[in-house]
Amino acid sequence: MLKKLRFLAISISLILFLSGCASASKTASATTYAAAQTDTYAGAKADEGGGTASTTAASAAPNGDAVILDPGNVADSGKKIIYTVNMALEAENASKAITDIGNKAAELGGYVSDSSYNQYEASAQGSITVRIPPDKLKEFTEHVGTIGDVLSSSMGSQDVTAQYVDVQSRLTNAQAQEAQLLAIMAQAVKIEDILNVRQQLDSVQMQIEEYKGQLRLMDNQVGYSTVTISITQPTPPPVTPVADKNSGLLARWSFDYIWQNVQKGFSNSMSFTVNALGVLFIAISYMIIPIIIIGIVVVVIVICVKRSKKKKNQRKQT
Repeated sequence: MLKKLRFLAISISLILFLSGCASASKTASATTYAAAQTDTYAGAKADEGGGTASTTAASAAPNGDAVILDPGNVADSGKKIIYTVNMALEAENASKAITDIGNKAAELGGYVSDSSYNQYEASAQGSITVRIPPDKLKEFTEHVGTIGDVLSSSMGSQDVTAQYVDVQSRLTNAQAQEAQLLAIMAQAVKIEDILNVRQQLDSVQMQIEEYKGQLRLMDNQVGYSTVTISITQPTPPPVTPVADKNSGLLARWSFDYIWQNVQKGFSNSMSFTVNALGVLFIAISYMIIPIIIIGIVVVVIVICVKRSKKKKNQRKQT
């Protein structure tokens, strides 16, 4: 049993040592390969008369037509590049523009990740963030230019090829380490040994999930460019106030002004009289039945009192 324990301890130590060496070697080679690919791509772009993409800004032309944002043929470059686009748009109807942009994004295979709209009196503004495949950016920005006047636009890029290759290498190494630990666990007999291997296996599997999550995130960011568009609605020009023809000292005492006010006063007095009579009739309608009942009771009481007095007088005379 002691020999088996020593054998397991030595095996685990050798696996951890070899895995660390392999990880460092693979990471260094992956980084070197990515850097070499980056330099090759940069040299090719430089020979064509351009440079590596970082940030491209485009302001609106004098007639309101914006420069079209085109990242080029992304699929053929073999790079992992994240594109982000920011645009400012002025549209006649901000709400309709947001709906139109969202529909176009869905048509091109993208989706809306965020949107907002605010309106106060005559002014309105909003924003929308969509995710678009990079090869559809040119078509999408062209469509945005037809919705309204593009005031400004900019495109930025981030090359994550080296980071992506590095994470892939780490994932491959972690998966190999996981397979080795599973093989050791299958040979372990004592519960203590199984628990020790299980603890290391849990740590390696957690790293594997983290690496997979990083790769999924970068795949999503590379596969769908982020386009944020802020939309403003032009404020309508102020309305010129209409001059009151009855303003001014002389106009106030003109015949038309006096006649209009007499008609208004007569109409108001008639309305007041009708309303007052209406209130009076309504009050009488509510009070007439109680008054009738009270009157009947009073009449009955008076009749009874008179009869009793009459009977007393007759008795006195008798």
